[in-house]
Amino acid sequence: MAHDIAELVDNTSEAAVVATVMVHPEFLEYSNYLKGNAFDDKINGCLYWVINELYNSGITTVDAVNLLGIIDSNSGVKRQMNKHGLLDIEKLQNYIDLAKDTARDTVEEYKAAVNRVLELAFKRDLSRELDTLSKHNCYSDCSLDELNNQVYSSLEKLTQKYITGEGIRQFSEVTKSLWEEIERRRTKDGTYGIKSKFPAINEYFTFEPTELVLVSGRMKRGKSAYMMNEAIHKLQNNIPTLYIDTEMSDRLFYERMLANVSGVTVKQIKTGKYSEEEAQKIAKAREWIDSKPFIHLYDPQMSMEQLYTICRGQIHRMGLQFVIYDYIKSDVISSSEQYNELGNKCDFLKNSIAGDLELAVLAGAQLNRQNQLADSDKLERYASVSMLWQDKTAEEYIADGQDCGNYKLTIKLNRLGEQMLDGDYIDMMFDGNKMRIEQAKQHSHGSNVPFFE
Repeated sequence: MAHDIAELVDNTSEAAVVATVMVHPEFLEYSNYLKGNAFDDKINGCLYWVINELYNSGITTVDAVNLLGIIDSNSGVKRQMNKHGLLDIEKLQNYIDLAKDTARDTVEEYKAAVNRVLELAFKRDLSRELDTLSKHNCYSDCSLDELNNQVYSSLEKLTQKYITGEGIRQFSEVTKSLWEEIERRRTKDGTYGIKSKFPAINEYFTFEPTELVLVSGRMKRGKSAYMMNEAIHKLQNNIPTLYIDTEMSDRLFYERMLANVSGVTVKQIKTGKYSEEEAQKIAKAREWIDSKPFIHLYDPQMSMEQLYTICRGQIHRMGLQFVIYDYIKSDVISSSEQYNELGNKCDFLKNSIAGDLELAVLAGAQLNRQNQLADSDKLERYASVSMLWQDKTAEEYIADGQDCGNYKLTIKLNRLGEQMLDGDYIDMMFDGNKMRIEQAKQHSHGSNVPFFE
């Protein structure tokens, strides 16, 4: 069957995979099930293994110097590379430079090439295994039961290699590491995850790694201010934070951030009409912001793939822990396409950004005129927590009292802790001039939220 196996090769796909990880080593996150021995071409297999080793060590720059350092650590790989003259630094760098012409630029194209390589590797191994079984069993005196066991065992090992990886483990094999993770994720004061700025929210949940919290609000009603307040609180606690903004430019965000930190109004900061004392407060706020591990990126068209790459990079560069995405929206007109796109973005934020990268994620969404979250089922399917940020009605403001604030936060869905009683909410005070949100005195009619000074 050797002639059949020789046809089970796709050199174009193999070259595309290797070229892509040379240009986009972060794409290796999408192919952790692919190993170097799956490549038919030995050089492709060696290069894929070397780049993977380099990336796993935290190095994301693929050049000849870095690759040669890894190559030198493995005699078998070094021998193969030497056969093709790729231990020469200039030849290897030229090989890397040429990769740009073959590399795939989207995760979908890359995964398609990876799956093609894996599919053909499986077929080659399956063909060899069947050939071995055929030759052995045709001339063997083994019984039917023995023959059946041999076939089953051989094929089971093969399918586990390609489909289940390390196979399914007994739960007892992982409980020790799970308990260590539970202990590791606790904070010093016994809470779990990253605390909210607002104590009443922490009674229900905290921002945990791998989890997505969704906050929804009407257009121009301060949901971005809520997310910015959470971001500033994280910086006060020196938690590296990334804020992806699809609406507000760096300048507009900076004006509002300065107002929050300094206590000087946004209008004064814009016009320059402030006192000497207020100027000093602004200067201190600027210095404070510059000292914090914080990134604000304004990009209305940022793809989820770009976001993944940015987050992955900042985990290495600044120890990123907290991500804010302001906000989930769709530019398509078709309602069915919009429904799917919003859901896909929410899915990606939960499972790829929060889940795969072990980050805590807070994302915004927009309420319609009926104060409902568009396509809520699609979005809340993936969210760990779903909250509503709303200004109080005149009736609510009067009933609660002035000390209970002008805004309310309702925890609509909570998969991380206690459920909020129907009709209840957390009282908030929002000062739009200074972009500051504080927890207000909590109303007492039917509330299960304790009052925090």
